[in-house]
Formats: sequence, C-alpha cells, structure tokens
Amino acid sequence: MTKKIIPLADYITAHDAAEILSAKMGRPIRPGYVHKLKRVRFHVLNQTSKLYHRGDIEACVIRQRGS
Repeated sequence: MTKKIIPLADYITAHDAAEILSAKMGRPIRPGYVHKLKRVRFHVLNQTSKLYHRGDIEACVIRQRGS
C-alpha cells in the first residue's frame, strides 16, 4: 500500500495558526489553544510537532465565553 503524498505547503505551525486566528478574531489566541481545536486537519511531524491545515484554520470561528 502506498502512502498518499501530502502537500506541506498547505500546512502551517501552531504559532502561525495562532497569529491568523488572533488577527481574525481581534483578540489574542495562544498557540496552545490551536491544539484543542477539533475540526482542523493536521499532519504529525514528530512526537511533539504538528502542522495544521491553513484552510481549516482560516475557516475556523471561535466564540467568546460568557456574556
């Protein structure tokens, strides 16, 4: 069985994803929060690093808690 080739140009780091979400939402989003998003495709690089799909991050909507 052959592995499917994944274009890594479509994937970004958690730090870059947090910057995109912060600019979109107008409030600071931490890179650790990106790890908790459920509907985002990711690619595992090694045991400690993941890359997140840019299109999924840009389409993501985060609501504020409370009020």
